[in-house]
Amino acid sequence: MSSSQRRLASLMVILILITMIAGCRNPVPGSKQVQPDSSPPAEHMEISVALWDLAENLTEDDPLVQQLENKLNITIKPILITGANYVQQFQMWASTGQLPDIFSTDAVNTQYYKNWRDQGVIKSLPDDLSAYPHLAQYLSTPEIPDLKDNGKLYFIPRKTYDSTDYNLLDRLVIYRWDLAKQAGITKEPETWDEFRAMLQAIVNKDPENKNITGLTSVGNLLLGGLFWLYSSPAATSDGSGSDFKWIKEDGKYIPAVFSKYSVESLKLLRNFYTSGLIDPDLPVTRGEMGRDKFAQGKAAALITAGLFQNVDINIYKERWLKLHPGDTAFYDKIKVLKPLKSMDGNRYHAIFKPFWSESYISSKVSDKKMDRILQLFDYMNSPEFLEMRHYGLKDVDYTKTGDTITMIDPNVSLLTKYKPFSTLANLLDWDGMFKLKPGYVGLSPEAHKAQQELLDYSMKMTSKQNFEIRLTKLSTPTKDSFTIFDSDDMIRVMISKLPVEVIWQDIINGYKEKGLDRMIAEVNAKAKEMGID
Repeated sequence: MSSSQRRLASLMVILILITMIAGCRNPVPGSKQVQPDSSPPAEHMEISVALWDLAENLTEDDPLVQQLENKLNITIKPILITGANYVQQFQMWASTGQLPDIFSTDAVNTQYYKNWRDQGVIKSLPDDLSAYPHLAQYLSTPEIPDLKDNGKLYFIPRKTYDSTDYNLLDRLVIYRWDLAKQAGITKEPETWDEFRAMLQAIVNKDPENKNITGLTSVGNLLLGGLFWLYSSPAATSDGSGSDFKWIKEDGKYIPAVFSKYSVESLKLLRNFYTSGLIDPDLPVTRGEMGRDKFAQGKAAALITAGLFQNVDINIYKERWLKLHPGDTAFYDKIKVLKPLKSMDGNRYHAIFKPFWSESYISSKVSDKKMDRILQLFDYMNSPEFLEMRHYGLKDVDYTKTGDTITMIDPNVSLLTKYKPFSTLANLLDWDGMFKLKPGYVGLSPEAHKAQQELLDYSMKMTSKQNFEIRLTKLSTPTKDSFTIFDSDDMIRVMISKLPVEVIWQDIINGYKEKGLDRMIAEVNAKAKEMGID
């Protein structure tokens, strides 16, 4: 359905709705404030949004999206972005004045974010958010002041969890336990040697005669979240190029990826690759390709991201059941890799920021549209919206008596049923903590059980990496424009014919030419000034 058709449908629904709840007030001087239980704003607005997967999913009417649009008298216009080159897309749009009204990307701490800020490409949020109480509540957490520049906040962080303990779920490795058993494996792997031996056994036995490969991924950005944990666990990054962590080694702070121990992780990666235990197509693999291979039995293991819901929805319900109709034993046939022992004898998992990526507002929006956008963000943190996000449509998906909510059909996946809405709902945050609750209906009971077992194991068995968090956001002349794309470097090492030490030193020399030593000197000088030992 076209944007104009969707807009017409939305307006027709507005005419027949009995009550509308706007729940947000308008801070623009002279404009009408929208109070709870009042009509939606009189002026209709189209708001363009660039958000991963939104354009692909918002291709037909979704009643929850319609409810949100009617609430605020808006039409969401999705703008297509790609996973492969979204950074370049946003930079091009910024330089040509074509940015959407709202866009989400992982830009904080990068040079192009600083350029957007200094060149007036993005709008800062108002100092006074009292007109948007739900948004103000969302932004009242301790890390927010550190995200401001000169007292201004230029983006809305898309929060994931309350603690980095749960980042464990952002780099999941699932594997075919049924095939492992058929290949003679009797024990779930707990060490790197055992994991390697299991993959080797599956590849050699190939129980289903599918020319199975070993480990694949939904994208090569995720490789470091597994392999760095062997020798340099603080080197794990979110792929933005600017979130690298600083550790103290030999008396000075350095980016953890350049630890003298990092080469051991790279040797391990190369060993897996040359032994045929990593999908040879992994360097060019993207989301659907990796998921398809695993579900089709063409890969023994898969690195994925985004909690168990991605396993439960994207692998089990959307792929596995199509190939194996009625199979309820998926979670008996697959297992999730528990954190493996690192070189120092400890177990670690990847650690990132309390949020992943940010939502920005283009400076080209008018004051009136800025107000409506802030109303949108405010509504997305309201109890009404969260109830809709968590339980669907009242009296269609759930009933409510007092504060008690009962799902009409607990087996229905709201993420699948309302896929456009579920994607749009991530514009503010990822709602990670709710998705961990046993009552979250977006996961099957079996997925909940597997997720909780992994979390319990991790809380008991893993250690936290040592790094100085204050140095990641620290600004110095060289650091402000310095990026480390370790995933690209890992792929280069993995496929190179040169000895690992040689190609790795070549990569380090390339970073030195970009100013690595100068950046390290600047950061250490600043750290000393700040009293960071």
